[in-house]
Amino acid sequence: MKCSRELLEAYLDQELDAPQVAAVQQHMAECAGCTEDYARFRRQKAGIRAAAPYYNAPPQLLDAVREELRRAWAGEAKSAAQTPWRWLTIAASMLLMASLSWNVLQFRSRQNDLAEAVVTDHIRSVLGARLVDVPSSDQHTVKPWFAGKLDFAPEVRDLEAQGFSLLGGRAEYLAGRRAAALVYRRRQHVINLFIWPGDSSGGAGASMSRNGYSVLHWTSGAMFYWAVSDASPTELERLRELYK
Repeated sequence: MKCSRELLEAYLDQELDAPQVAAVQQHMAECAGCTEDYARFRRQKAGIRAAAPYYNAPPQLLDAVREELRRAWAGEAKSAAQTPWRWLTIAASMLLMASLSWNVLQFRSRQNDLAEAVVTDHIRSVLGARLVDVPSSDQHTVKPWFAGKLDFAPEVRDLEAQGFSLLGGRAEYLAGRRAAALVYRRRQHVINLFIWPGDSSGGAGASMSRNGYSVLHWTSGAMFYWAVSDASPTELERLRELYK
């Protein structure tokens, strides 16, 4: 087969029959370009899924809540001292709590998936041949480079005096949209700082660790920031303070 984006996407979505699957797999084994495209499509799909803003409770959870309410209502019917409106209030509260709990769990899952995605992107950039698309320590060179490649203008700061050397930048695709990746060096450590538009409300840093890498997430202005490095969490906190 020839290189085909449509076939790669159909393969990812499990829409091909067995002979087509075998053909795509054989082609990717021989074509590094399509293998890289397929990996990128997988990251895009994971990013879109992770960025979903709302989550429906699964049928099993809804059925469990309804069954509990049915039992409670049956028991309440035996007691004339209780009034129906009270159980309507209880039912509403239980449904609300179930919905909130489910959305909190899904939000945490989304954050975990996104953390895995940025760490994977960081590792690939450090180990591969594409650390930066625009190699420059000049913020006035790096920032204009993103024009036309992104639908927003990332803030690029010169932090050389503070010990963070700007190496350049590149365009990426994360959380279902294009993102800027700014690359800094802190002593012997490379830091990827991913930026894309998000919640306009500021937020404190959320620090985590994935596969031995430090990850720090925060929001500022109208942007999401994700910093990833094998440097210590303290170094990423310092970078966050310099960017706020």
